[in-house]
Amino acid sequence: MKTLTTLLVYSLMLMAVTNCKNDDDTPKNPIDQLPPPTQTGENTFGCLINGDPLFITNSNKITAIYQGGFVQFGGEGVYIVALDPFTTNIPYDFLDIGEGTARARYTKEIQESTFCYYEYGNTYEGFIKFSKIDKTNYIISGTFEFSTKKDGCPDIKITNGRFDMKYIP
Repeated sequence: MKTLTTLLVYSLMLMAVTNCKNDDDTPKNPIDQLPPPTQTGENTFGCLINGDPLFITNSNKITAIYQGGFVQFGGEGVYIVALDPFTTNIPYDFLDIGEGTARARYTKEIQESTFCYYEYGNTYEGFIKFSKIDKTNYIISGTFEFSTKKDGCPDIKITNGRFDMKYIP
């Protein structure tokens, strides 16, 4: 009987130890899942979409093109346009369009093959701020955030956006 009790106690202790929660199992802070804020043309793009992280490092899934006096860039449904002249360390508001301003849009699949298209005019607040514009090596880096809404679609709040991309001139 003593051996059975000892075996039961050891079994319970083993179960308790193996069922302990590992710190690696805890959910990570969504901001920590975004790309680091670099300025070297790493081809990264990320943001929080209603609190959920979007982090793109595959250059096949992001686009950055400069043409006709504006740069257009983004990936996986999040796209931004900034019109010349644009410079570093100045926040460009998404509300007005014209010289030296920017626009943002978003596309979301809400069910299989059913999409919500948030056009530029659906954006009601937000900004973009370039931290680097390198016209020799074709690199743009910076931060952004915006909110957009459309009737019949969920409201979208994009925060903590950051990008470091090589663009096509």
